[in-house]
Amino acid sequence: MASTLTGNRAKVYVNGNLVGIFDSCTYSTGLTTEDIYILGASAAQEIAITAQETVTLNCSGFRVVGEGVHVLPAMPKLADLINFQAVTIAVVDRKTGAQVLTAIGCVPNTEGGNFNAKTSSKIQISYKGIRYYDESGDSSEGDAATLPSS
Repeated sequence: MASTLTGNRAKVYVNGNLVGIFDSCTYSTGLTTEDIYILGASAAQEIAITAQETVTLNCSGFRVVGEGVHVLPAMPKLADLINFQAVTIAVVDRKTGAQVLTAIGCVPNTEGGNFNAKTSSKIQISYKGIRYYDESGDSSEGDAATLPSS
């Protein structure tokens, strides 16, 4: 029997730390494609997949006084940029303990917030990650070329 994942079952972690302020988290990625046209033909002959795009995660949550986005959601302060280390973002099903999404090599790239008269204040933070995978397995290339470590 299938077990539908609902919001009250999803826990979001940044570098292994549970983020208790998020009330939504969306993610998206895509594939880079190239239409292959050849001389002597009017229509494309193939659509080649040339890359997988980075993953974008958009998280929204409650604004807590004294706990700004520089604390747990891991948005670096200006002085911390030079030493910032990419983070891993994981979504875990609290019922089964299954890791249903893991995004690696994530860096925060936007943050914002709002203040409203009759509702709670919110923060939004977006991350960009190298890749993600779900409970069906890691999507590592295995034998791919990588940058040298310094």
